[in-house]
Amino acid sequence: MITETARAKINLTLWVGRKRPDGYHSIDSVMHSISLSDEITLEKSNEILLTVLEGDAPAGQENLMVRAAEAFFAVTELEGGVFLTLKKRIPSGAGMGGGSADAAAVLRGLSKAYEHPLSKEDLLKVAARIGADVPFCVEGGASRCQGIGEILTPARAWEGLPLVIAMPPLFMPTGPAYQKLDERKELSIDKTEDCLKALEERDWEGLADSLSNDFELGLFPNSPGLLSAARYVQSFDCPAVMTGSGSAFYLIPGSHEEGQWIVEQIHEEKPDWFAQTAETVGRHEL
Repeated sequence: MITETARAKINLTLWVGRKRPDGYHSIDSVMHSISLSDEITLEKSNEILLTVLEGDAPAGQENLMVRAAEAFFAVTELEGGVFLTLKKRIPSGAGMGGGSADAAAVLRGLSKAYEHPLSKEDLLKVAARIGADVPFCVEGGASRCQGIGEILTPARAWEGLPLVIAMPPLFMPTGPAYQKLDERKELSIDKTEDCLKALEERDWEGLADSLSNDFELGLFPNSPGLLSAARYVQSFDCPAVMTGSGSAFYLIPGSHEEGQWIVEQIHEEKPDWFAQTAETVGRHEL
């Protein structure tokens, strides 16, 4: 039996370009893995089965974990299957890549269970077929992600940076957000290079100044609830940015102790919110 940790991600920057002829949007983003994670176990079997032991997630074909396993066996042409179990702790719809992280964990686990039948490059190609964030989640750490998210350039991870993850009970569909962004006459300023420099130099103020997410431009004007949530998290007087296209925010407090205090305040003032401390982490070993 193999146990894999499926780590959530945050977008330190997320610049969204114009819609491409294929219907997708080009992005430029710095993604960073964090300690908030799901737990997945894998055991060789004659078929592909998934059991959800904790949390709320689909157990059938609609789960990216099952699709990842199917893709792995199809590409490797190996006979057999895998029995998967999932303990789901990353909130769904948060924009933190929970489903992608789970799928990536399945690919890593199967690669180990079947003695690495694919090269790292081929494993990442399989990951790209499953979802745009899956290739990043296979290795994690910190990377610049371009194209639709499949073009990865490793960056220097800033491990141990204290975080607070705060998520109001809101579901934000990405379609309307993209539509709103498509109405822009001018694109926003891409702060990705500034962010990469701040990571390299361990420049906290530079990092704080570079944090950005274009989806805030597309979602806040059309969602009073999300805008109110943004103003609330910003009231803690530390950098606070929405991550991905979901409704979760990450805050970067000055210390782990300050982060714990913020979580306690959110639990008291917003009992229906998800709120938890976390920190940035490095790469998975493949």
